[in-house]
Amino acid sequence: MFAWYRRWRRQRLLSRPIDPAWMAWIETRCRPFCHLTAAQQARLVNDLRVFIAEHYWEGCNGLTVTDEMRVTIAAQACLIGLGFPAMPFGRLLSVLIYPDTYVGQAMRQQPWGGVRVSDEPRLGEALYQGPLVLSWRTVLEQTTGLPSPRNVVIHEFSHLLDMENHSVDGIPNLDGTQSPNWVAIFEEAFDRLVRQARLGRVSVLDDYGATSKIEFFAVSSEAFFEQPRRLLDEFPSLYGILKEYYRQDPVQWGE
Repeated sequence: MFAWYRRWRRQRLLSRPIDPAWMAWIETRCRPFCHLTAAQQARLVNDLRVFIAEHYWEGCNGLTVTDEMRVTIAAQACLIGLGFPAMPFGRLLSVLIYPDTYVGQAMRQQPWGGVRVSDEPRLGEALYQGPLVLSWRTVLEQTTGLPSPRNVVIHEFSHLLDMENHSVDGIPNLDGTQSPNWVAIFEEAFDRLVRQARLGRVSVLDDYGATSKIEFFAVSSEAFFEQPRRLLDEFPSLYGILKEYYRQDPVQWGE
């Protein structure tokens, strides 16, 4: 009964014309949009409208959430979900938006077995079975400025993909269609970035990806969608397994 009602509600939503301002934000904030096929564009727009309608959006520290914020964030999320049979992130209930960098709590295991809790500035975070949190200033800078390998929305939503198999380890839910060497290629690329970071070598992958396999998957996903040609040139095998997982080939979009 609930599935029927959800389908009816979505059909009713998508039967209405989209606000022209929304289309303008999609076209300018989602850089690859103009390179997608007509079918992909239609899928992204429809997924975006459903995503916005079916999630709770909350502003923090006095921020009032606007349609511009919702569309800008949802466009990035729907882009990375475009290759899946259906839009992922079904377990996500809410998106919290801060006006700028905010303070979150970090828990670190200590050598003697205890856990140290400390405050640290953050640009975003994805909480397991909780909300997804973002800094609007960072989102806006990364979606309107010059192209770079960083995209906090893609970063945090890729963490949600990692969480879908209930094992937060940097390895997303592989459905059996991926290469049997997927995990081995992933781990080899991670080890390579760790070595590069220790030597101070510049890479298309941010050094933050060397801190753990969890962050490596998120950082790699950012580069895959934001600077695919550089990622393919520097980490061709990594690009290949991400292409398999996301079922997309961003190199075809150009940069």
